[in-house]
Amino acid sequence: MLRGLVHRLVPLGFASTLALSAIAACDGAGSAPPTIEVTSEQLKPGGVYITYVTGCEKGCDQLGRGDLVLELNGQPVTSAKDLRVSQIATGQPVKLKVQKKSGQVVDVEIVATPSDKLPPIKDAPPFWSVGAADLDKAPQWARRNLFGHASLMIMLMNMDGGSTDGRQMAGKKRLILFWDWATREEQAQAANMLRVLQMARDDLQNSGVDIMFTHITFPSNNLGDGTPRVRPMNDSGLRDWEKTNGLPDKGPLPTYRFPNATEYQASRELGLEGATTYQQYLRQAPAIVLLDEDGIIRWHSEGIQAPPAGDELAGKGKDDQWTIIQAIEFAKKSL
Repeated sequence: MLRGLVHRLVPLGFASTLALSAIAACDGAGSAPPTIEVTSEQLKPGGVYITYVTGCEKGCDQLGRGDLVLELNGQPVTSAKDLRVSQIATGQPVKLKVQKKSGQVVDVEIVATPSDKLPPIKDAPPFWSVGAADLDKAPQWARRNLFGHASLMIMLMNMDGGSTDGRQMAGKKRLILFWDWATREEQAQAANMLRVLQMARDDLQNSGVDIMFTHITFPSNNLGDGTPRVRPMNDSGLRDWEKTNGLPDKGPLPTYRFPNATEYQASRELGLEGATTYQQYLRQAPAIVLLDEDGIIRWHSEGIQAPPAGDELAGKGKDDQWTIIQAIEFAKKSL
C-alpha cells in the first residue's frame, strides 16, 4: 500500500533537485559515518545484549555495555522480557552467566531492587537490555554510533508546545527523523520523507509507533565558526513549511525542534548515556533513530541509502523515499 502511494510524490516538488548516491555526503559533511562495534559476529552467541547499566546493590560493577547475558539462574535467556524487573530486581541473589566483549564467559551474582534514580522512569532495572537476535535484525547501514544504546540524552521542543527528553521516550516505540534544510538536497529529502511519513502515520500508530519529525542543525550546516549557514526554523516557520511541503489532506506530523538559547536547560537534557549527548552522533542529514518500548535504539542510520538493484524504486531518483520506507517497515514489523 505504501509503495503504491510513494509513486505520486515526485510531482509534488523538490524531486528535480535530487541527485543522490548511497549515503551521500551533503555540502562538506564528509565521508559516510562509520558503523560501530555491535556486529552480527558479536551478537552471534545469542542471549541478551546489555545496553546500559543503572547499578545495583551487588554485582553490577562486573557488567558493562556490550556484555551478553546468556543465562539467568541456569536458564537460557533470549529477550529483554526474560530479564524484567520482576525477575532480577527482587532484592534476592540472581546468578547470571555472561559473555564479556572479550569473549570470556563468567558467572556474575547480582542483588538488585527497582531504582528510582532516573525520574520519570519508575522502577528502573539494574541494566537495560535487548535480545541479541532482536538487535541483529537491523541492516548494516542502519547501525551507526547510537545503535544498541539505551535512550539517548536529548532535549527537544514540541512545535505545539512543551518539551521532551530522552528518559520520557522510554515506554513507547518511536520513529525519530532528524532533518535539516541547509541545502536543496536536504530540503528535498525532508519534504519527501515528510509525505511518506504522513501516508504511513496510521499504519505506524496501529503498530504502536509514535513519529517524532525533528528539525535540528547538523554539522554540515556550519560556516566554520559555529554559526549555521541556514538558521533553524521556529514553530511558525515549521508550521508554514509543513503546510507548503506536506500532503494537504494528511495534516502535520508531531514535530519537534532543538530548543533555542532561552528554552534550553542543561538539566533537562536527560537520557541513559551519562555525559553522552545525541549531538555527538548525528553528523549527516537525514538521520533516522528507532527506539523500542524499552528505549533501546534498534536503528540509527544517517544519510540516504540507495535501493538495491531490482527494487521498484531503484534508479528512479527516489532513494530518500526508499530509505524512510525501510525504517517504517522495520518499525512496524521488528521493533
